[in-house]
Amino acid sequence: PFYIDLYPVTNSQYAEFMKAGGYSDDKYWSDEGKKWRVKNNITEPQYWNDIRWNPPKYPVVGISYYEAEAYANWAGKKLPTEKEWEKAARGTDGREYPWGNEFDQEKCNTAESGIRGTTRVTRYPNGISPYGCYDMAGNIWEWTDSWYDKEEEYKVLRGGPWNSYQSLARCANRNRNNPVNRNYDLGFRCARTITL
Repeated sequence: PFYIDLYPVTNSQYAEFMKAGGYSDDKYWSDEGKKWRVKNNITEPQYWNDIRWNPPKYPVVGISYYEAEAYANWAGKKLPTEKEWEKAARGTDGREYPWGNEFDQEKCNTAESGIRGTTRVTRYPNGISPYGCYDMAGNIWEWTDSWYDKEEEYKVLRGGPWNSYQSLARCANRNRNNPVNRNYDLGFRCARTITL
């Protein structure tokens, strides 16, 4: 059993992590994440000062896996596993998209929408998953805590971003990225294990 955030982490939420010293407090960072942060002098997300990507209620982007992991630790949460993410997105009936089996560009932010950028995380209430989660199709790729490969070189991404088409927004679609990458279509949401 687990809880998962209803929305991807927003710029305003991520700002709280930064104000709390999240980039300078090593206790939130894994050993690998700390090495990467120090070596590259990372002090904020890649596009933090770019007005196109930083409205308060938009998902934070330009986030590496290590930054997402540090935020989750700071928040007392974790990144969801790939299985947890997919369960939250498609429910128990194996639906193709969070809202059902037919694609609808009015229910998510993909390339079909023509918006060409991220949107407010609450923009698509008709596109929520069976568990009430927003943006599980479109808007951003989301980091998970699962490895894509046996060599542990890539982390699994889920969700499909604003700049990809409907096939990548299917609940079962998988993608991958190196944990250090910080693209303008890459963010995350958090989860929490329920202890019984």
